[in-house]
Amino acid sequence: MTRRSARRFLMIATLALPWPTIAVAGEAAAPAALAPDDDGPPASGQLSTKFKIDPANPEASIPSPHDRDRNPLEFGYLLQDLLERAEEARKAKDWSAVIRYYRAVAKAVPDNAKGWSKLCEAYEIANDRERAIIACRYAIDRPAAELQDYVRYVHLILLRPAPLSAEARQELAQVLDHLDTQPEVKAAASHLRCEVAVKLADVAQLQTCTQSLAALAPDDPKTVVFQWTLATMKGEKQRAQELLVRARAVGVAQEGVARMEAVTLGGAHLSARGMTMIGVTTAALLAAGLAVAFTRRRRRDLGGGRAAA
Repeated sequence: MTRRSARRFLMIATLALPWPTIAVAGEAAAPAALAPDDDGPPASGQLSTKFKIDPANPEASIPSPHDRDRNPLEFGYLLQDLLERAEEARKAKDWSAVIRYYRAVAKAVPDNAKGWSKLCEAYEIANDRERAIIACRYAIDRPAAELQDYVRYVHLILLRPAPLSAEARQELAQVLDHLDTQPEVKAAASHLRCEVAVKLADVAQLQTCTQSLAALAPDDPKTVVFQWTLATMKGEKQRAQELLVRARAVGVAQEGVARMEAVTLGGAHLSARGMTMIGVTTAALLAAGLAVAFTRRRRRDLGGGRAAA
């Protein structure tokens, strides 16, 4: 596709986009610029000839609402330029640059989830959990949020090393209550509820979510892990042994099976309370390991890396 054809395609796509009508707080007005030259080649490899990107500070390149609305096509080109540069930085594993470009995208389109979602993902890969949580929170509070945004947000909170604060518990409850209203993600919502229940050692909630998963996804390895977790938390050794056998059959990872086996078969001398306490600890590691494994696979797929805040 030629550059002119690409620009024509982008023109059609741009006109279909619902451009934001609000500005970011404290946003500076873009300097006046000459009208774009549609026949001239884009400067510095950009599609946009009007809104130039500063690689060191892409956020400063975002136009004021006035200039944006006067030049919707050029604004669409600018978004394409930012996304392309973010992708190039990702391929180069330059996570600081990825974050800078997605911060600019989120500033450019602040009332849509997409930019915040990509920013959350970038912060997560860069091991900046707290900023990732903030960006994900913005994503799930906006239109176009997807299930992965909610899953990532919950996992980021659960992977905090400290016990959950009352505020974090309330946020998680709100997210889970919202997902419960979406029938198409019921199994995923139940998985998240079980992860939260394990983190909180909440037997009642774990009982409820495992019953749901038994009906929705009985052969899912995570379902069996949560069922085993519930059995150990309740001190039900015979049930835990049965679920250990089932864990092997449904394909629970060998590391997880080994941990389950250590608790299930190694706790014969323990009281029910002792089994419960060890079960809570080990089950928490296993459940958290599901989220950790997801995060590690994601980092491995994307190349891994660290970035400065």
